[in-house]
Amino acid sequence: MALRFRCSRRGTTLRTTQTESSFGSRTLRPWPMKAFAAAMAAAVVLLAIATAARADRVVTPKGIGVNGKITGITAGGLVIEADGEKRTVPVPEVAKIRADNYPDLEKAEEAYAQGQAGKTQRFAEAERLYREMMKPSAPQWLRVIIQWRMYRFYADAGRTPEALDAFLELSRAGPNLVTGLKLPPPHEDAQEANKAMLKKVDQALPAAAGKPYASELQSFKASLSMLVGKPEDVMPLLEPLLASPDERTRQTAMLKQIELLVGAGKIDEAAARLDANGPALIKNHPDDIAFWRGQILKERGQNMEAALEFMRLPILFPTDKALTAEALWWAGQAMEAAKVPKEEIQKVYGEAVVRYGSTPGADKARRELIRLGK
Repeated sequence: MALRFRCSRRGTTLRTTQTESSFGSRTLRPWPMKAFAAAMAAAVVLLAIATAARADRVVTPKGIGVNGKITGITAGGLVIEADGEKRTVPVPEVAKIRADNYPDLEKAEEAYAQGQAGKTQRFAEAERLYREMMKPSAPQWLRVIIQWRMYRFYADAGRTPEALDAFLELSRAGPNLVTGLKLPPPHEDAQEANKAMLKKVDQALPAAAGKPYASELQSFKASLSMLVGKPEDVMPLLEPLLASPDERTRQTAMLKQIELLVGAGKIDEAAARLDANGPALIKNHPDDIAFWRGQILKERGQNMEAALEFMRLPILFPTDKALTAEALWWAGQAMEAAKVPKEEIQKVYGEAVVRYGSTPGADKARRELIRLGK
């Protein structure tokens, strides 16, 4: 049925004229203009609400929400545009994100938040969702946010190659994003992975020259070189770091030097270095001091004293999960050497497994428990 409408305004009504005036037995009736205007106003409000609901949203740790459209990322942070104005939120201040074009991002963020709150199994779900969004076509801002989220998880879990990839991508987005981050130690039994990481670090160092995170890459290169090269070739890598005007860089190099000496079997020299550098290291690295003191005591055959030093980490300095789990494993090794009852040793290994289950130290402790029949 063909209809033709002609609208005319008379008084307060909207009238219609038609060649055929009914659909079956129903006839079109005039619609009051006030009702029409009210309906249009309601539609505009609903549209505005729907648009706001679909807008991207960034929430800060203080619960402050910023709505708009995420348009990119700069050295200053995530850029959000709303009503023609741009606002930048520093990446470390981004607690949670919802993005209209990436509906799974909100799910991943929620799973990640629950993982941080103690439900560690949710990290696996968050990682799966994040990985699915890390496509080549993903915008840089999304890749940076995902890498920022997952870096700490990778570092704590001892997933060193993935932590390095996240570190390097973040550094390309902005040096401030990785300044102060500490890369996890490489694994002794992963030589091919260590060689691949060493190549990546060598490629990244020229671009890092003069930037605050360069010292961390140089220190990490030294750690890798100790595993895939000759220990005597590593000391020259530490010399410029030991002479750095930056205190943090010097301290990192001091610890690396002690590690190198212990690895080379030069225990007395390592002990002398630890004693000499202790006052400079104690404020920022009390956990490292306890760890290397334990290593030196263990090498000297003072096993119970070594175990006590290693146990200082889970009791007093448990922040670095990977280092703490490694210390618990070494504590168990020292207790075994001291002929401590098996039940006590199992408790120490068990603590590493239960409290730091995703770390390399926990994996080694788990193997010890199997060996000990538990």
